[in-house]
Amino acid sequence: MINQLQEKYQLSILLLLGTVAILGVFPFIVVRYLAGNFTAAIIDITLIVGISALVAYAYYYKNIRVVSAIIALFINAGAVAVTVTNGIDSFLWTYPVLASTFILVKPVEAFVINVMTVTALVMLSNVFTVISLDSYLVTTLMLSMSAFVYASHGAKQFKLLETLNTVDALTGAFNRRALSSDIAVALSNAERNGSKPLLAILDFDYFKTINDKYGHTVGDQVLKDFVKIITAHIRKSDRLYRFGGEEFILLIPEIDQQHVFIDHIRNTIKNQLKTPDGKQITVSFGVAPWVLGTTADTWIQRADETLYLAKARGRDCAVFSDE
Repeated sequence: MINQLQEKYQLSILLLLGTVAILGVFPFIVVRYLAGNFTAAIIDITLIVGISALVAYAYYYKNIRVVSAIIALFINAGAVAVTVTNGIDSFLWTYPVLASTFILVKPVEAFVINVMTVTALVMLSNVFTVISLDSYLVTTLMLSMSAFVYASHGAKQFKLLETLNTVDALTGAFNRRALSSDIAVALSNAERNGSKPLLAILDFDYFKTINDKYGHTVGDQVLKDFVKIITAHIRKSDRLYRFGGEEFILLIPEIDQQHVFIDHIRNTIKNQLKTPDGKQITVSFGVAPWVLGTTADTWIQRADETLYLAKARGRDCAVFSDE
């Protein structure tokens, strides 16, 4: 699943960082040009043009992860170049650049890039004839460690938000929000690559009887056990979603021997999922293979119609829409 929330967040960070970089660096281009420091001015222009081009590329092509990494390396190389060229007057720019790296890439990656930047500055710059090398190393280490802790904490919080946004709280299956995003991706891949994904609606047989006889606590546990059984017998690329109540949707990117796979899942549920007194619990399947012209709504509708046929045929069976 493409995480649209994270994508929008990272893109907004890139746009904000690009704006700050342009507004922050542009005045120095003018100052250095007027002062006759053309080399430093050219480096600054290169930074602005490069960052602007990369942000624009990320905005239009959505390749945000790669672009963020390139920008992180680009601005760190620029900070080294302008410090080596301009000396002590540009030295302080290294601190915001080192901090910004943790916004652009993963904390471990940012820390490695920071180490490379500091090493390059120590080896190539002559500013340490004026500034204490020990003090610089200590301050950059403290800055990097603080940013590392903050970025790591932010990543954990974002992961928690992603879970709350896409996972059903009771069962641990994905929810309808995640389904909507994943169906769009599956349809796009099918139309572009010719893959043939499969969508199945799974509905418990006589689930109301389980709730009435054993109580809703047992019913909830049955749903949880059902999800555990399904996820243990599908591939990593297959996704299970809670569609509503005791209805679930299984989205399968592509698989050979579709009927065999679905029957295996159905029989596994029948054999492993039990009531507290050991009775079998069965599930009916309505299965809709992808066909040309399919939309999200028509795909679910076809699966739903075949589910009704499965119920009409006596339940505990799977019906395919192309039969």
